[in-house]
Amino acid sequence: MKRIAPLSVALLLAGLLWPAPGQADPEPCVIGFDVGSSRIRVGSSVSPKKVRGEIDIDPTSEAWVSAFVSLSAELGLKGCLGVAGGYSAWRHALEQGNPAEVVASLAMFRKRTGILFFVIPQEIEGEYGYQAARLALGDRLNTPFVLDIDDWGLRIAGQCAVWGSALGKNAWRKLFCEQIKHSLDPACPANPVGAEAMPQAANLLAPQLDEARGRVGFGIGVTAVSAMVVHGIHPILSFLAAHNREIRNGMELHGFSRQALAAAIRQLADKDDAALLAILANCLGKDGQPFCQASQAGGFVTDMLLLHTLMDELEIDRLQVWEADIANVPGILADPRPKAWSTRYECYLERLRNDGVAAYLSDPETCPKRPRGVPAR
Repeated sequence: MKRIAPLSVALLLAGLLWPAPGQADPEPCVIGFDVGSSRIRVGSSVSPKKVRGEIDIDPTSEAWVSAFVSLSAELGLKGCLGVAGGYSAWRHALEQGNPAEVVASLAMFRKRTGILFFVIPQEIEGEYGYQAARLALGDRLNTPFVLDIDDWGLRIAGQCAVWGSALGKNAWRKLFCEQIKHSLDPACPANPVGAEAMPQAANLLAPQLDEARGRVGFGIGVTAVSAMVVHGIHPILSFLAAHNREIRNGMELHGFSRQALAAAIRQLADKDDAALLAILANCLGKDGQPFCQASQAGGFVTDMLLLHTLMDELEIDRLQVWEADIANVPGILADPRPKAWSTRYECYLERLRNDGVAAYLSDPETCPKRPRGVPAR
């Protein structure tokens, strides 16, 4: 990504995102930033143009600031309110780290860019994801719910019900190692998961998934849109199906059954990383390229365990699978909360420090109001 000198950053931001001091504060257009662990997607309320960039998270770095500025500039808009939504990695940092440090980083980022960064709760991210899936898939989305699993979060979202958890693939693998493999080593080898992995996973995840049943029900129709399923589990099942009738009987071009997934887990449960890679040596992804890399082997079966346990507990017999470039920009732009918080952002940060991600759902009207872009003294 192109780097921008610090002076250029300041000049660009002055024109792109905020009116000059003393000017009237008109109803602004909004630029929305969907911020993931390694990418930023950007869109606006007044233009159909969308841009994206790849960048590692570091709100204190010049490269991160430059990325936001250059992506804003690509939209060709001026005087817009910039609002950013951060998700699983940010929630994890807030919950596992020092909230005061996270808040200080976001305050510094706001000072340097004028962009208001919000840490979005799981359920709201689920709503954003469902809206995005409907836009991306159209009539192909014929189930009432979509499933999205990333490194640190899991969401099942529908039109009227959403459930989210910090149960992403990395979080689950860490929990699996701690509770089932009895290892606190960050490099814990999860494989082989063992013959009892499925009932063990069910016992371990039952409390969280009981909450999911209460929120979204059971026996529901679900479409998976996350890379973990679309580019991981589904191609692996399709590959194994050639020599496993039980898996083959449960496979479709755009889906698979819970029984097929269970059969794959049973086939792979006693394999270590090397044995898994030997079995999957010629496994191809959706694009026809090999994807079963050694660096990913440690998560192949634990990913399956997480998905199977979810399907089993919610009585999901079959999962639809569709590739969709799910961006949360439309949800951010449609949500009135970022705009409502824009004149009370210091209050939002204070609540974020004290109350965590729930701050986003609290009432901005109970905070003192300041003009946009005017920091607290």
